[in-house]
Amino acid sequence: MKVLFVCPFVPWPLVNGGKIRTYNLLRQASALVEIHLRVIQEPEPVPGAEEALAPWCRSLGFFERSRPGSLERWKLPKLERWFHSRALLGAVRADLARGGFRLLHLDELLLARILPSERAIPVVQHHHKLDTDLYDALRGGATLERRFDQWKLRRLEAESARRYRHHLLCSQEDADTLRARHGALDCAVVPSGFDPEAFRPERCERARARLVFLGSMNYGPNVEAVLSFVREILPRIRAVRPEIELAIVGGDPVPEVRALASESVLVTGRVPLVQPHLQGASALVVPLRIGGGTRLKIVEALALGTPVVSTTVGAQGLGLAHEKHLLVADDAGDFAAATLRILDDPGEAGRMGERGRAHVHEHFRWEVLGRELVDYWERVAFSGALSHSR
Repeated sequence: MKVLFVCPFVPWPLVNGGKIRTYNLLRQASALVEIHLRVIQEPEPVPGAEEALAPWCRSLGFFERSRPGSLERWKLPKLERWFHSRALLGAVRADLARGGFRLLHLDELLLARILPSERAIPVVQHHHKLDTDLYDALRGGATLERRFDQWKLRRLEAESARRYRHHLLCSQEDADTLRARHGALDCAVVPSGFDPEAFRPERCERARARLVFLGSMNYGPNVEAVLSFVREILPRIRAVRPEIELAIVGGDPVPEVRALASESVLVTGRVPLVQPHLQGASALVVPLRIGGGTRLKIVEALALGTPVVSTTVGAQGLGLAHEKHLLVADDAGDFAAATLRILDDPGEAGRMGERGRAHVHEHFRWEVLGRELVDYWERVAFSGALSHSR
C-alpha cells in the first residue's frame, strides 16, 4: 500500500515529543507499507534530516515555508500561518494527480485545508494533541487578537471534522472529546511509545534525593507545570527533606525557567540522552495541569523502572493505575505528600516502577504502535475503496 504522509515539521532531530512520535511511527510503519514523505522545512535546513529519514521513505521531499498574503493572514489562525507552504500544497496535489496512493495522512490539524474539499483518496487527520483545547487552556490574556485566533482555530477543527471522517489521536480521552464536539467521526487511538533498545535499564544506584522533570522547556504546558512545581510543591517537600534537589531536563528553556536555577534546582537545557537522568533519579515528577499531546515522559521513565508521581492529566490515556504503577495527585499538598512517600520508601517505589515497566513493555513499544497505525490505515483505505466502487 502506498501512503502519502504530509508533515508540517521535520521529524528530526528527536528533540521533542512530536518529532519523536512521528519519526518512530514512520520508522515502524515503513516495514509494512510504502511511505512517501512530504515535509515543511524548518526556517533553517536541519542537518542530517535527509539521511535520518530517507531509510524509511520510498520518496522524500522538503518544502520551504512561504509568507501568507494579507487575506490569508487575516483568515488563517497563527499555527496555520506559521507552517504555510505554497510549494508543499502544489507538490501534494501533483502527487495525488499522478495517482497510485491508497491513503493520505495529514500529520497535524493545521494541514486540514491542504486539499480541495472534493478528493478521490481517503484521508487520515492526525492530532498530536487537540490544539483548540491547548490554546484555550494556556495563559495568554483575553485580548481581542487572541480571542479571534481561538475562534479561527476552532473553525479549522470544525472544517477538518466536516472534510474528513477518519481521525487519529494519542488518547481515548482526546478521541471522545473530538467526537463529542463533531459527531460520528471514525477515531482511532495510537498512543506514543518508547524504543526498548534505547530504554534498557542498567544496574545503577538511584539517587535518594533527586527529582527530575522532563520535557521541552519552551512548550507552554511544561513551562506552567514546572513553574508551579517549584513555587508551590517543591517548598513543601523541602520543608520535610531539605536535601532534595530537582533537575529540569529539556531543551530551549524559556527565561522564566532559566530563572528557577539555584543550589537545589538544576536547569540542564538540552541533553544528549535523557536516560541517565531518568535512571539516576529518585522519581520523575509530572505536575501537568493542561492535557493532550504525546505523554512520552511517563512511558520513557517507566520503561526504565523509574518511579513516577503525576497529576491525573499528566498520566491520562496510559491505562496506569494509582498505587500500582505510579502515584497520582492533583492538589499541591497531595502531590508533595505523594512525592515524599516515594522518597521515604524507595523499596516500594522501586516495586511500583517495575510494575509500571511491565505495563509499558506490554502496551507501548513503538513496533506494536506502528502495527496499530498501519492496521488503521489499511482499514481506512479499504473502506475508501469500497465507497468508490459503489
